[in-house]
Amino acid sequence: MKISDICKKAGCWLVVDNTYEYFMYDGLKHSCIEGNHIVNLFSFSKAYGMMGWRVGYIAFPTEVEGFAAQLLKVQDNIPICASIISQKLALHSMEVGSKWVTDQVKDLVKNRQLLVDALSPLGEGAVKGGEGAIYLWAKLPERFTDDFEVVRWLANKHGVVIIPGSSSGCPGHVRISFGGLVESECRVASERLKKGLEELVKDGMV
Repeated sequence: MKISDICKKAGCWLVVDNTYEYFMYDGLKHSCIEGNHIVNLFSFSKAYGMMGWRVGYIAFPTEVEGFAAQLLKVQDNIPICASIISQKLALHSMEVGSKWVTDQVKDLVKNRQLLVDALSPLGEGAVKGGEGAIYLWAKLPERFTDDFEVVRWLANKHGVVIIPGSSSGCPGHVRISFGGLVESECRVASERLKKGLEELVKDGMV
């Protein structure tokens, strides 16, 4: 059963994060799901590399009475509106179109592969994700229950920084971004990460 069907049966909303809609790899295409219980979120800030400009939009079912008014209440208590310069940049992004983004994203495939290789010491099946967006998700060996401690050890001893899974609600895992670095920098980071994980698996945090 699809998650949208589960939500519909339970009478609850399904909020879908489409912020990396153009960051797709291996020939995969992004698509949205629809329904009168589904809200789709989009972000110019992420989709067009406008981090920090804070502008996006929501697609929601108009047939649900009163829903638009409730959304406006939420919006009014966060910011009144995105800044004018952000809105102008978002408009220009739409005029340029998604091809600019997809051309940039092609270069991330090399970074992704470098990091997949760097995570290989964790074993087969430990790494998930990478089909879209800019993140990989990796499970640490069972004996390392404190992912914050592992992340601190990797940073202090091997000079590479990744995100503890606990900060995203999943202890015992780590999250790794393959965006934001040019290939040469990602290669250096990947070498450090692989060396650190090889040591972690073999000898522990010594």
